[in-house]
Amino acid sequence: MSQQFIKLLLPLPDLFQIQMSSDEEPNVFPVIPDRHDIPCPLCQRKTVLHSKRRRRFRHGHAWNVGILWIELDVPRQRCFSCDLTFVYDYGLGLVRTSTEVFRKGIAERCHGRTISDVAREYGLPYTTVERWFYRYASVETEKHTTDVLIDEFATRKGHHYATIALDAESGRLLSIVPGRDVTAITAALQGIAGDVRSVVSDFAPAMAKAVAHVFPDAKHVLDRFHLIQFFTDALRRRRRFLNEAKRRLTDWLDRYQFHPCGPLAKIAKSIQNREEAMRRTIVSSLSNGKMEGTNNKIKLIKRRGYGYRNLERFFLRLYLEIGR
Repeated sequence: MSQQFIKLLLPLPDLFQIQMSSDEEPNVFPVIPDRHDIPCPLCQRKTVLHSKRRRRFRHGHAWNVGILWIELDVPRQRCFSCDLTFVYDYGLGLVRTSTEVFRKGIAERCHGRTISDVAREYGLPYTTVERWFYRYASVETEKHTTDVLIDEFATRKGHHYATIALDAESGRLLSIVPGRDVTAITAALQGIAGDVRSVVSDFAPAMAKAVAHVFPDAKHVLDRFHLIQFFTDALRRRRRFLNEAKRRLTDWLDRYQFHPCGPLAKIAKSIQNREEAMRRTIVSSLSNGKMEGTNNKIKLIKRRGYGYRNLERFFLRLYLEIGR
């Protein structure tokens, strides 16, 4: 490897001279620092070399090569004035067998990947990579967020909750804080950078208060799931009063089947043609929820098998997993 290529793989201060590795240890590069005075970290006065030790540190990584090591003399200095003895690391952040550049590089590679996967790839203990990740990982929020989804989830069911905010387009995590009251929701929204055009939440009054306080110019949108759930609960309560439901449905059809709005009139006429089935829908507790769940299972089975060319075997697999 050329000297210029080695400097790209092993970013070091200018005071270091990198030597070529040996054939026996191609991943180890000896480095020699230039002679310079080392000041005392307390009194900033002159120090003298007390002892030194030759050590190796992980400093980089190369594709199809592996981890790159640097080998250098780590001096132990002694101050003339305050009699302090300390280890000088040349600003490399030397800790045990790694430099700060290497640790930060491993933490960056954990973004978008599991910690166990990174630890396995680089041959490092899982707990070590985990410690580096939580120490050096930084959360950078982009500035182009326009639509935000916010909701709560249980960290411990019935006891502890947290509030989470996502980007509506990409699903990227924007902010997360413990708690679900107005203060916690406000803190979660204040942690979002950029221009927010709309915020989607459930029917909780605390959500509306926090959105109006943090983003007064943004549109507050109620999510479809909770809206449908709201009407579903209303229909379930109205099943006890069939005659009232029938009268209201008839009044609604009479009012809108000749409405000037074409799509609305078309919906009313379609419902009128299936009026009896609609009344049965309101009264009956049956639904096709299990069928939709079964369809989802079938999709998962197809994905797990990477598709099936033989339908008979595919149907047999469905009978074995769903038909019980």
